[in-house]
Order: sequence, then structure tokens, then C-alpha cells
Amino acid sequence: MRPSDINKLLERYNLKAKKHLGQNFLSDQNYINKIVDSASIDKNTAVIEIGPGLGSLTQKLVEKAGFVLCYEIDSDMANIIKDTIEAPNLVLINQDFLRANVFDDIKEYLGQYEEIILVANLPYYITTAILIKILEDRLPIKKMIVMMQKEVADRLSGNPKTKEYNSLSVLVQYYTNVKRLFEVAPDAFIPRPEVVSTVLELEKKISIETKPLNEEFFLKFNRLIFSSRRKTISNNIAKGLNIDKKIIAETLVENGFRADIRAEALSVADIIKLSDLFYQIKKED
Repeated sequence: MRPSDINKLLERYNLKAKKHLGQNFLSDQNYINKIVDSASIDKNTAVIEIGPGLGSLTQKLVEKAGFVLCYEIDSDMANIIKDTIEAPNLVLINQDFLRANVFDDIKEYLGQYEEIILVANLPYYITTAILIKILEDRLPIKKMIVMMQKEVADRLSGNPKTKEYNSLSVLVQYYTNVKRLFEVAPDAFIPRPEVVSTVLELEKKISIETKPLNEEFFLKFNRLIFSSRRKTISNNIAKGLNIDKKIIAETLVENGFRADIRAEALSVADIIKLSDLFYQIKKED
């Protein structure tokens, strides 16, 4: 969909991009093609799209995929897609993805497909919440080709001992292999955003080499140790798990960690190891 097409469509429906929903419509067909080509989809593939907007990406997806399931929170955008894209392999759900029962929707619409891929220009203001839902809810999505604000992409691919590394980095790198594909300039959108965008490939790991003793505790522990970045993990653990600081310090030192270590210095493997140690301590309480 060219810039002129987007402007005409918005004018036809007497609409403007809604800033509070983070609406920036991708108008460069070259980038649309690159995103779809990166997904390597065919008629045996089912695709989930979140926030399709005016349907620039959706139109290309229905041509390539076996089935496309879209979630659009904005009723105006949903109506435009229903008016302009007629495809038997498209279902659009006018609902907030974060509130949707995606498992039930997948069972109803995508049950026959073994390969489900998410392809989306994610609304930037809820990118983190969407990724957390997909990963922590363990949705059966094999791979994600997702566009997001470059700053968020930097966090997802961040390494320990850098300012970008946080609990989201750990969560994403625990469940997926992260690959940066390409950046998208602000001029590729209408309206033009103030930030550069990045397209990532997040491919679910077939098997996780080192799994924690209790995955739910690990997810909670990961959020906890990063909850106050200026504090040591000892302080965060003491407050969040109600464990004596002396026991925490002894546990850290006995296992090769400094007593005053901070979360950003820990690798994913380190966090799994510490999660297991403190899970055992809490279990024995």
C-alpha cells in the first residue's frame, strides 16, 4: 500500500491515525515484502497478525499463507479491513490481543496447521506486554517476525553487563533464538514516527538445554532480581522472597557469585542456577 493509497483510505473513512494506539502505517512495499519473505510462509503455514491497521501487511499475508488470524483493537481499522480485504483464509477478531483467549482462537481457526508463525508490526506502546503474554502463556507459535521500536529490539538482543540487558532480555533469550534482520527508517510510515524501527526474528527453541527446577518460580525470580536495577540482587531477593540477607550472601558466595552482584551482570544460565538455589531454600522454609 503506497503513501497515496493510505492517505486516500483514511480520507475516505474520515479517519486519522490514533496516537494513543500507536498507529503508524507501514507504507513502503519493499519493507512489507521483506517482512513477509523473512517469515518463509506458504499455504501450509498459519499466521497470526497483531495490530494490522489498514491491512498493508495483511493483504500480502493472505496471498502467501494458508490462513491468517488477525487481532485488531480499533473498530475503525477492523471495519476498513473487512471492507477492503475479501479472503476466505482471513479471520479478523476485533479485540485487544492482551485480553483474548488466544489458545481457544488457535484451536478454533488454526487447529489443522502444525506451523503457526506470528508476523506483525507490533504496536510500540504494548510490544513488551504482547511478547510476555506469548512467551509466558506458552502459545504454540513456532516463530515470530516482529517489527518494533529499535530501543526495545536492543533490549531483546541485549547482552549481560550492558544497559540494554533486563528481565525481558532474559525471558526472550530463554525461550527463543533472537536474530536481528533489518532496520526500518521512519520515512517508511504514515504518519512518520520519531524513532527507528527494527525487525527481529524470534524462533522458539525446540528444546531448552538447561531448564529450571520450577519454571514459574524462575519467571517470577527473573522479574524480581531486575525490579530495582540500582539495588543488588541480594536486596531484591530479601524483599521479594523474604529471605534473610545473611543466607542470601552465603548462598551467592558459596556458588561463585559476589555478594553485591547486580542482575545485569548475570547470564541467562546464571539466573537459572540462582533461581534453582533460592527455589530450594524457599521450598525448605
